[in-house]
Amino acid sequence: MKPLLLLLFSILTIHVYSQTSSTNINTPSDKYSRLNDSLPQVIYKNNSDSQRNIAWFVNDQQVGEAVTKTLNPDRIASINVEKRGAVIDHISYDSKVTITMKEGYHPKMISLKDMKEKYTDIKDSPVLFMFENDIVRGDYGKYMVDENFILQIIVEKVILKDEMKDFYLIKLLTRSDENVKKAKEIRIR
Repeated sequence: MKPLLLLLFSILTIHVYSQTSSTNINTPSDKYSRLNDSLPQVIYKNNSDSQRNIAWFVNDQQVGEAVTKTLNPDRIASINVEKRGAVIDHISYDSKVTITMKEGYHPKMISLKDMKEKYTDIKDSPVLFMFENDIVRGDYGKYMVDENFILQIIVEKVILKDEMKDFYLIKLLTRSDENVKKAKEIRIR
């Protein structure tokens, strides 16, 4: 009788403390929606679908949106946003943003293409630019930045052995307080 009770108690204990699943793992609709799933979620981003076409100006000079990442915020006097559409050089824009810098500060605008030619020895190799770990999308010849606010230009050659293609990754760091502090740190190796 004792072994039978021990067996019954063991079965009940296993049943009470065992894990149960309320979902069917093989159900296709649940397969990717569960947070604890071991499969990674893949997201394809198409930035052109969600972006609005905005005309950006700094001190009355038309620039791209990326310039906002390279402007020193302490040097901005005002920002004016016009929500109505505008047509500039036969291109229709949803809105217009005008940034006026403080008196005495004149941003030194340079395109990423010109920056590459001025500061690196990379000639005809393909390049990919990054600002503060964000990939730059767009025409590097028209993508303007404030050269005065660039702290570092880090050039790294990326070798893709399997695809027989190489390119250069150019990382731009701005003169933000955090980046300046990190650049001044003394590192002992």
